[in-house]
Amino acid sequence: MAYTEVEVDLLPEELKKAKTNLIGVLIFMLIFFAFIKFFFWDNLLSEIDEMIPIIIFGVFFLLFLAVLGYIMRGFILDFIKKKKQILTGTITDKHIDITTSHSSSGGSRGSTRSKTTTRRTYYLYFDDKKLPVDAIIYGRMSVGMEVEIHYSKYSQTVFYNRVIAEAEISEDKIKAIVPDVDKHQNFVPKERELQMTKADFELLKKARNRAIKNRIWVIVILGWVVIGSLFSGLWLIPIMIFPFTIWWFLAFRKMIKYILAYRKEVNTGMKIVYSELVLDKFRQTGNTRGFFIRTNNQLISVNESNYEQVKMGDLIMVFKGKATGWVFGFMTSDNELYEVKSDAKLKKK
Repeated sequence: MAYTEVEVDLLPEELKKAKTNLIGVLIFMLIFFAFIKFFFWDNLLSEIDEMIPIIIFGVFFLLFLAVLGYIMRGFILDFIKKKKQILTGTITDKHIDITTSHSSSGGSRGSTRSKTTTRRTYYLYFDDKKLPVDAIIYGRMSVGMEVEIHYSKYSQTVFYNRVIAEAEISEDKIKAIVPDVDKHQNFVPKERELQMTKADFELLKKARNRAIKNRIWVIVILGWVVIGSLFSGLWLIPIMIFPFTIWWFLAFRKMIKYILAYRKEVNTGMKIVYSELVLDKFRQTGNTRGFFIRTNNQLISVNESNYEQVKMGDLIMVFKGKATGWVFGFMTSDNELYEVKSDAKLKKK
């Protein structure tokens, strides 16, 4: 279903929400100006005779003021125009942008405090339309759902949302993932053990090589510092860089774990096949990039071309190694075998 948008007047309760948002931004700006006035201007900048620090401060102040003005502009237009958009359509994709930033500040007695901030931004796609939403709406709505969302085109505030229709899933597909019940009323998973094929071994090999490639530079560079220091008798260096030492040992242990798991799976030569239903999918950008499909049982990382092929409601056959439980691939209804990119959960059955 192609999406449609119409513009209508805000309801009284929505206008009240727009007014509350505007007041909140104004209060924040007043607090910000008071902080600048009493802390920076009266106590710090007033004692500086040189112009360069004042100019630098002025530039940063104007940039921050421009950002606040842009945010405030949206809420002001909401209150003046008193209009909203009603979007109706089928969600075609989802996107989450995760950005992590690190900052440090001076503490007492010359110590340094580090702070990590993670910012998540959520989007829903309706064909070419990209709509920012909050985490609650993002988590509740899935690809393939037909939804109705009331939002402001100025501040992007979502006033109302509802699911009109769930994505259609055939009864045969649902039956394929529901476990059987034995004579004692115990659930029996619909799993089959099969001999691995040449294509399976190729996927396992690619997964092993990727695991090594993702960690080899950490192991080589940090290993030169950590192991080299130990052999040189400089025991103090690994202690001083203790977090990096732990990072090196964990990366080395993980790589060895993948190599041993690959050997176990090749020697066993058996795989377990079972059905899963694709319930949602989304793409992730920021510090960590990837494409993911969510099934009724797990989250699977895939490459971009596979991501575009898989659709909501698809029934897929998941393959995992019998020896370690390594989920290494899946097959769709077109009999195409796809690679799983996420780190393997190597759990002995």
